[in-house]
Amino acid sequence: MRIFAKAFLCPRDSSSEASKRRVADANPGSMVQAAKGDLAVNEAFIELLAAQTLQAESSGGLLANKPEIDFLLRLAGTTQISRAIKDAGVKPGNKFLLVVAGRSTIRRPPGLLGEELPRLELTSSELGRIEGAALLNARRA
Repeated sequence: MRIFAKAFLCPRDSSSEASKRRVADANPGSMVQAAKGDLAVNEAFIELLAAQTLQAESSGGLLANKPEIDFLLRLAGTTQISRAIKDAGVKPGNKFLLVVAGRSTIRRPPGLLGEELPRLELTSSELGRIEGAALLNARRA
């Protein structure tokens, strides 16, 4: 299964909800989630976490009822929704990451404010976070 993902760092004066709607409309059927702006700098990292979420959705092993919440849990590195929202959720007036992932090429809608994260080689810290996110299913069981 091929997963496509994009992450945009959006400015503090953008609306996360309006941005999510705009990206969701341009990418029907894709997972769209906003998160704290300082949680990632590498689109490859985001893509691997999104792939974990979409694979879990396909196999019936999501950490939450919705893939968007599963992704936020993995990004925050916890199985506790309240903690994930506290640690990774968007705070009004702050920059935020807008993540869109799916099984087809991702389209950037016109007028979306935000810079796409670069695709970089994964750091050892990112690899550790990816591994930790993969192990969340085992912790929950």
